[in-house]
Amino acid sequence: MKGITVIFLATLLYTGDPQKTENLYSWQITFQSYDQCKLFYNEYQADILNGLLDHGTKKFGKIEVDYLACAEVELDFNKKHPKVLSQVEMYKKGG
Repeated sequence: MKGITVIFLATLLYTGDPQKTENLYSWQITFQSYDQCKLFYNEYQADILNGLLDHGTKKFGKIEVDYLACAEVELDFNKKHPKVLSQVEMYKKGG
């Protein structure tokens, strides 16, 4: 099954090794458009970033949020990672 949706795409950096990263996808929260994604991010920005830090720390250890985007992706449940068609940056470390 394939389809197109908008999700959050986050890149986490390991604090002790910034060359090592983890990508996370928000499969639990999907959007029909970039506008919906941006509105949600703007309303819940602190909760989203703190949630990423909390989840990332529990799963991977000491991490930082490097990047977060609203991404239009092609869903293909036969693949581990979605095909990213385009994205709009919402957060960039140091940005």
